[in-house]
Amino acid sequence: MSGKTDILLSKIRKCADKYGMIKDGDRVLCAVSGGKDSLALRYGLKLLSAFYPEKFTVSAVTVDMGQSADFSSVSAFMAKNGIPYETVKTDIGEAIKDLEKPCSLCARLRRAALCNYAAEHGFTKLALGHTEDDTAETALMNLLYGGKIHTLEPTTTYDDKALTLIRPLITTNERLIIALSKELGLPIVKNPCGRESDSARDEVRNIIKQTDKTCRGTAHRIAAAMMKN
Repeated sequence: MSGKTDILLSKIRKCADKYGMIKDGDRVLCAVSGGKDSLALRYGLKLLSAFYPEKFTVSAVTVDMGQSADFSSVSAFMAKNGIPYETVKTDIGEAIKDLEKPCSLCARLRRAALCNYAAEHGFTKLALGHTEDDTAETALMNLLYGGKIHTLEPTTTYDDKALTLIRPLITTNERLIIALSKELGLPIVKNPCGRESDSARDEVRNIIKQTDKTCRGTAHRIAAAMMKN
């Protein structure tokens, strides 16, 4: 393994340990959008499962929103690395195509599809690829647009589905994942939506980037402060 892979693996393990994300016998389903974060998470969890004291298995699933995205490269990557993988076809793209601001509804529909798939197939954990940067962005979005102090949680339990959502990358920054993605040649699938740059999240992301130019480590400090609350 490379140095960057070692760092990623260490961060995932420390995060899993700190928040008790993985228990012995867990069946973990990793949500793979085709983006770098979810691909890196799936790769890291596969490596972790080989030696983690709490024995667990990992599979992956992609929610196909019906927008003509090609996930064949992702499927090939999963097969090459011995990772069970499926795609779930939906009509989410059709449901949101005429909305002026579709991001919030799109996220809820994709989350529902993932949770339903996980519950139906007997998975105990659903792993999402949200990073430290996502945590900071969500915190700032909630503060600026909602007037509240809240961000992503490391774990969320859905009692009605006997399923716990986990975010093993929540203490990992994007810079590491970008570098690892290039090093491993991860098969990133471009988001076919084309509207993500119009979202409130993108506006907040730009605020953090601008602040980071003169105050290095902005996302890390925001995320760290929120995780202490």
